[in-house]
Amino acid sequence: MEFKKRLFINIGVPLGICLVLAGALFFLGSDIAKLANQIEQSQKDLNFRVAMAESLALLRQDSEKAKHYLVELESLLPTRDQLISFSSDLNMIARQNQVNINSSLGQEILGNANEPGRIGFTVVSQGPFDNFLGFLKTLKNSRYFVKIETLDLSRQDGAFKALLTGQVFSF
Repeated sequence: MEFKKRLFINIGVPLGICLVLAGALFFLGSDIAKLANQIEQSQKDLNFRVAMAESLALLRQDSEKAKHYLVELESLLPTRDQLISFSSDLNMIARQNQVNINSSLGQEILGNANEPGRIGFTVVSQGPFDNFLGFLKTLKNSRYFVKIETLDLSRQDGAFKALLTGQVFSF
């Protein structure tokens, strides 16, 4: 009996210790896997934040460069007050191209941060076709940004009569 008892102690105790150690290793291993996943996620977050910080630094550098062009961009479109001279400039362009016009301004839509202001206009003109084309080209190359919405051309006694509606944009 003593032999069985000794054998049981000699085999059972190390076996019990091995089972306890195996269980402890299993729990530690699963805990280590969780911690490794957390570390991996933290590392991804850190890399993302570093990339965002680098992007922000580049954007700030570019914004400093863009400040120099802001004045030029703002001066591309005339101000709302400068559109007062649009009718007289249309008449001058018409005289240069030997076209008779009658113009009127329409509804004004105020601008906002996303789009510029604009005023509708209507031009009734009469003259030779080539002169009317010259008028349109000169208007296109003027300091005004113009969007032509409709253009009706008709021939009348060897000359052309045109009805032009559009919008002129302002800052």
